[in-house]
Amino acid sequence: MIKKSKHIAFIFLLIILVSPLFFEIFSFIHIKSLKGYFQEISDSNLTIQNWNSGVYQNQHEKVFQQKLRIRPVLVRINNQIRFLIQKDVSAANVVYGKNGYFFERHYIWTYYGLDFKGADSIRTKMNDLKTIIDFLETKNIKFLLVLAPGKAEFMPENIPDEFKNDNKKTNNYQIYKQLCSKLNISYIDFNSYFRQMKDTIHYPLYTKGGTHWSIYGSYLAIDTIIKKIEHLLQKDLPDYNYPLYQVTKKMRRSDHDIANAANLLWYKHNQVVLYPYLQISDTNQKFKPNIAVIADSYYWTIVNNGIQRLFFNNFSFWYYFKENHTSKSDSPKMLSEIPDLKSEIESKDILVFLITDGNLREFSWGFTEKIKELYNLD
Repeated sequence: MIKKSKHIAFIFLLIILVSPLFFEIFSFIHIKSLKGYFQEISDSNLTIQNWNSGVYQNQHEKVFQQKLRIRPVLVRINNQIRFLIQKDVSAANVVYGKNGYFFERHYIWTYYGLDFKGADSIRTKMNDLKTIIDFLETKNIKFLLVLAPGKAEFMPENIPDEFKNDNKKTNNYQIYKQLCSKLNISYIDFNSYFRQMKDTIHYPLYTKGGTHWSIYGSYLAIDTIIKKIEHLLQKDLPDYNYPLYQVTKKMRRSDHDIANAANLLWYKHNQVVLYPYLQISDTNQKFKPNIAVIADSYYWTIVNNGIQRLFFNNFSFWYYFKENHTSKSDSPKMLSEIPDLKSEIESKDILVFLITDGNLREFSWGFTEKIKELYNLD
């Protein structure tokens, strides 16, 4: 029996040692690449000093390991073992919460007010925004602020115990929401809206493996945003319905983005999700506004649904007020490359600013400062 165990152990060890060579030789075997952001390691210069100190050898070994074809498999095996034993997630900024929910850490910190910018600082930001909104009104340009929800704000009961904090402080979202009402700024608060639906909705507004609102949740957001735009512009946008939908356990795109970034061999989400198919039902005499959306990654879910091409005419998505994605081109450019930003703004019927609570600490990514500079608003 002991001899047989030794043979099995030897064969297993031999397989481990030979497998990298096997995958290098048989390059036609497909290996799924790792997800997430990885910084490429640069090789060290071969000099006498680097050689004698061992710097060259150590760096060259790291480069060799990174380029091994079998590396993604080995990383996933290692990550899976750590996850099964310790519930430890190797992805940066990602933690595993209760009931199988993954969270990004900064959304938890935001929920507890650990990144609170202070009421005075936020008030200054919002006063500047109000000045800009009032000026845009003179140009007949409407403005809508959308407070996208945060996963920790939506389901604090699933935050991991090690992050629980009974001393919850005032957070950025609470102050921004108060000032929206006080300054009479047109806004949508999806944090409140989603919480109101939480106990009655049939399908997840947040999936276990996603960091953004679910694709289903984003369609609910679209409904609300379209109605609000119609109200602000006093125009009738194209009518639509949902003639088809799919109910499935197979997640798509952003519905498992941070779980994918964990690079595990498998994980159980045990969720049934709904994917609607939106169809325009009536465009006769309907208005399609020219729109610019300044937003973070939450808006990508809406963009990927194809909504902007169905409802809007001249469309711009200014991602973090840095990248310029437009309906006129499939290739994004930097916002700084727009030759006349003032004319671009004045060509729009409405500006929509969408930001999730986890990014409110960085409000407004330079947007208010740039508009004040363009129009000399003080």
